[in-house]
Amino acid sequence: MLATALETDTIWLRQDYQVAPVNPRLAARLPELRQALKAGVIAYPDASRSSFYDIELPNGWAYIHVRDEKQTVYLVAYSRD
Repeated sequence: MLATALETDTIWLRQDYQVAPVNPRLAARLPELRQALKAGVIAYPDASRSSFYDIELPNGWAYIHVRDEKQTVYLVAYSRD
């Protein structure tokens, strides 16, 4: 699930944005994502899509889209380790 990114392209992502699932079946993963974003997490940018990132969570990987103008992080996909 990890998008193609170089280690040097990583960023520190810490957002106090709203978090929303793209698919309602991902709603159960939102608390884990919220907690990671609140604490701060290393984000791996998707080389082919602007504002999309892979982040490692305690129980798996999340693929997210950050919409700064809407103050929202969208959970696009989730994969267990």
